[in-house]
Amino acid sequence: MRIVKSERLTVKERQGEKRGLFTFHPSPFAREDGIALIMVLFVLMMLMIVAFNYLGSTRANAAGTRNLKEETLSYYMALSGYQEALQYLMSDKDPSFDFFDTEGNFRVDRTTPPVTGRRVIGDGELNIGITDEDSKININYVQPDRFKKLLEYTGIPEDEIPALVDSVQDWRDPSSKVTHRLLGAGDDYYESLPEPYTSKKSFFDVPEELLLVKGMKPEYLYGSKEIHPLLPLITTFGKGGMNINTVSKGMMTMLGMNDFEIEAVMKQRTADAGGFTFVPEQFTNLGFSATASKVLRIEVTARAHKEGTAMKVVAVVERQPAGGTYKIHTLYWSESAENSRS
Repeated sequence: MRIVKSERLTVKERQGEKRGLFTFHPSPFAREDGIALIMVLFVLMMLMIVAFNYLGSTRANAAGTRNLKEETLSYYMALSGYQEALQYLMSDKDPSFDFFDTEGNFRVDRTTPPVTGRRVIGDGELNIGITDEDSKININYVQPDRFKKLLEYTGIPEDEIPALVDSVQDWRDPSSKVTHRLLGAGDDYYESLPEPYTSKKSFFDVPEELLLVKGMKPEYLYGSKEIHPLLPLITTFGKGGMNINTVSKGMMTMLGMNDFEIEAVMKQRTADAGGFTFVPEQFTNLGFSATASKVLRIEVTARAHKEGTAMKVVAVVERQPAGGTYKIHTLYWSESAENSRS
């Protein structure tokens, strides 16, 4: 039996059939496949985002671990250098007489090689520095005229110097709470600041405390292209004297010594001559002494790798006699990481 399927076509459909034209009618299943494809792409995109975030987090953790390792190695290298400097100081048979040689190395005597300077250790480097606190100007004892000369030497604008001199004196003056010098500042000024505080009315504890004083700017203390840094020239430790065997050329220039006098001092501070045992008469009026300071500053910078972070240890120590030998008393200690690269 033959079954015949009848179809009824419109006029337009017949015409289209004759011309070879076909009309596409999407099925419901095709629409569902498109939605599924979009969902798959969305899931893939989310997985890629999670993967990239995980990769970034892993890289950050790895970099943090590496930095921590380098900082730890650098820190213990710095501590090792500090202990080396201590052993060098304690080996001094006569701590009443030390000197800086012409190369800028601190020496306990003429025969013992210095430990100061920069050296390469494996893939890193170590730099040890020792300075005499009595080779600087003590801002707790300095007279206004000398402090004014010091500020002029650094290049601080002349019109700001008088106010700085008065403000420093007011800061350490117990009576500044009630009255202050003409260009200085008392508590009324400091209490009017956005973050108020009061003046010290006592000696400075550390040189960096100068930044709290009216008129003192960071570029004055740490230096800039136009300003010579004040910080290496000042101290708050020691007796406030000036050791002719350890004072720097810059300090001698600031004190008014000419080139001929400075050269004569430096010629005596060689490994062969060993420095001055007494102060020449022409230099006595400058406040020099030939007795070594018991208070010394040790600065050690270490970097485990040349491209790593440097760690810096700074200590101010005092050598004290102890039963025929010496003991070290720590007056100041600081640790810091430096982002500088070699």
